[in-house]
Amino acid sequence: MASGPESERFTLKRWSQRKHASARESASAAPIPESVPVAGAAPPAEAPAAAPPAPLPSVESLSFDDDFTAFMKPEVDPSLRRDALKKLFRDPRFNVMDGLDVYIDDYTKPDPIPPSVLARLAHTRYLFDPPQTRVNERGEVEDVPPEDVQAAPEAPPELPQGTATPAPLEPDPVPGAEPAAAPERRVP
Repeated sequence: MASGPESERFTLKRWSQRKHASARESASAAPIPESVPVAGAAPPAEAPAAAPPAPLPSVESLSFDDDFTAFMKPEVDPSLRRDALKKLFRDPRFNVMDGLDVYIDDYTKPDPIPPSVLARLAHTRYLFDPPQTRVNERGEVEDVPPEDVQAAPEAPPELPQGTATPAPLEPDPVPGAEPAAAPERRVP
């Protein structure tokens, strides 16, 4: 048998045709009567009339141990059914948290980090707020004491003698745009 889109299309088409044919056959078949009278048999007795529904108890008199199934029948007024369910679910047994609810905690309370965890994270304090450093007379890097940091304004680092000032960076060119003409530089 061939495989691929052609055979798949044929299979689905054949299946659809058979399904529609089956539906037409079942619709055209004559309905069979439920009961055919038998000659010489007594006529069927009529079904007894439906007994009137039992009166429902008052909603205020219901307790948790009462049977609420009478209020769940389709012929009961929806507002009466709702009132009975409200009465049932007001019972304190339905107001117990099971602990499996995801959002039952009070997330407005701060949850401080334990000191043991803070001690392990002490090395990270320099990531976001590194200390000021300077090079001393011996050529070693040292931390600047806090009183010196507040007293001295921030100055750009000094470059060693004989080092040229770096040229300012130019922005990357935009793809598809014409390159800008280089500015003229005058030499004094």
